[in-house]
Amino acid sequence: MKNITHNKTIINTNINYPSTHGILRFSAELEGEKIIKFAPELGYTHRGLEKAAQNRLFSQYLLMTEKIDYLADFFYTQAYLSATEELLEIELPKNAQYIRVLTMELNRISSHLAWLGHFMQNLGASVPVFYAFNLRNEILNIFEKITGSRITHNYYIFGGVRNKISNDVLNDILDFIKNFNQKFKILNGVMAENPIFLDRTKGIGVITTEIALPYSITGVNLRASGLALDFRKEKPYLVYDELEFSIPTAFEGDCHSRYKLRMDEIEISLNLVKQCTEWLLANQNGEISLNINQAEIKPKAGRTASWTESPRGLIMCHLITDGGKKPKRLKWRTPSFYAVQLLEKIAADCTLSDLSTLISSLDIVLAEADR
Repeated sequence: MKNITHNKTIINTNINYPSTHGILRFSAELEGEKIIKFAPELGYTHRGLEKAAQNRLFSQYLLMTEKIDYLADFFYTQAYLSATEELLEIELPKNAQYIRVLTMELNRISSHLAWLGHFMQNLGASVPVFYAFNLRNEILNIFEKITGSRITHNYYIFGGVRNKISNDVLNDILDFIKNFNQKFKILNGVMAENPIFLDRTKGIGVITTEIALPYSITGVNLRASGLALDFRKEKPYLVYDELEFSIPTAFEGDCHSRYKLRMDEIEISLNLVKQCTEWLLANQNGEISLNINQAEIKPKAGRTASWTESPRGLIMCHLITDGGKKPKRLKWRTPSFYAVQLLEKIAADCTLSDLSTLISSLDIVLAEADR
């Protein structure tokens, strides 16, 4: 701690949130309990995930995409495959597209539940943490049945997915959906009318559209500010244009709005999972992959950019190829990177006690910010 004047201090601070300790520095200038200036500093664990693509075959780099955001690995794999498959000039079988949407939406729910548990923990509530992680564990059990793994899955491949989802597992998913709604209602009720929770989230960390857009904020953090931008609707990919779903939006732009939208998104994703599951049960005989040698992936020379709407916002994969077996250049656009930069703008004038609420509400995962 360093004294500046009689009543101003600069401190290094942090919160109890996934992967922040030791790899993200927050410097806060305080006047009493009020934050006057706030500066986040990245760069402590840069892994060179973009440069690494130039030294690996397309199939070898596929495994690395899952490590960019360990809470939403399906979305990064989809973004990378989508860019590569465009240059390969192939079209996925319909069954593979539905399976990818099904698993991504389950992944969105599990990511939001992990966020909810840590968010409530940072507010000092312990009961919702157990509810959220117990529900998330049921989704991880489904992933284990489908892919053999609970966190990173290595399930998507160039031209489709590795294996079909059996009828037994699809029926298990339908049973999960039925049971989930009742449990989720209890979880939501624990917080919805809690006066302490409302006081600590309403009116805190307000982000207006005028603030969000210059910082390239997307996802829930933008939709909570009144702009209904979701790339599943704006630029549909896979089979999202064949599914029915709405885009929840709020206008307050505070921590409570971001919490409420993520809870709404869980219900919408659950409905998307149901639609995909029912379609797959009725179309079990379709192909799930193309006959492609995964070790010999060789897209044509060119450049492309793909987009995927992840739990934290817009992911983009910019890919340049020269006709060889390795990418010539690859660049990621990750939503957490922009959310970190936004903190310097919105943390000022907050109190130190509100800081953990504010940072948690943005749903930052440092693995994708400092990649």
